[in-house]
Amino acid sequence: MKSGDKLVVTAALPYANGPLHIGFLLEAIQADIYARFLRLSQKDVLYICASDMHGTPIEINAKKAGMEPEKFVDKYWKEHREDAASFLISFDNFHKTHSKENKELSEHFFTELKKKKYIYIKNMDVIYCPKCQRSLPDRYVRGTCPLCGIADQYGDVCEGCGSVLKGTDLLNPKCSLCGTTPHVKSSPHYFFRLSAFASKLKKWINSKSADLQPEVKNWLKEWLDKGLEDWCISRDAPYFGFEIPNSKKE
Repeated sequence: MKSGDKLVVTAALPYANGPLHIGFLLEAIQADIYARFLRLSQKDVLYICASDMHGTPIEINAKKAGMEPEKFVDKYWKEHREDAASFLISFDNFHKTHSKENKELSEHFFTELKKKKYIYIKNMDVIYCPKCQRSLPDRYVRGTCPLCGIADQYGDVCEGCGSVLKGTDLLNPKCSLCGTTPHVKSSPHYFFRLSAFASKLKKWINSKSADLQPEVKNWLKEWLDKGLEDWCISRDAPYFGFEIPNSKKE
């Protein structure tokens, strides 16, 4: 490590969905120790983190609490900052994902990637509730796991067998908001062309510069060997998040 290197230290972003848990504090304190060591070694380092404020679980819990999502997440962001400070964790910046800066950066990355043809639109099947008159994110639909047969599972993962699912995979699905049987409909969404980077990632994983643990390398190789799927990066409204630039025109 050269004396002029600029270093960034961070920890996993906790959901602004409830109080901090002990797992986050363990990681944040360990990272804080490392950041303090670097500062004492006269390194140019920033220790940053934030509350993660977007996602279906937040929308669900805000609704349960009878609060608007933005007020709900702000409440927990303030609590997260206070809790971290009470453990003397020395963040240089503890921010939030629902911020002006993050919106500007997200829009910049999206626009640049779209110009380079790494983002495109295609239709995909989504779960739609006719009574609620909305598309249902995976956490808004429950049903029977098609792999192990356990009932009352969310549409993103089966807690019984651990399988990763999609809402359209569930058998006997029900809207978790009203109990109505939803149906599948086609909806246009934005996708990031992740498959275009498969060969570069394989080459990097096998290079010396990757410096990965054998267990991590084997897991990534298994993932890549199955083939990378392009990643859906949009959600149907209503959704608490940033609106995609010019999405209403397309």
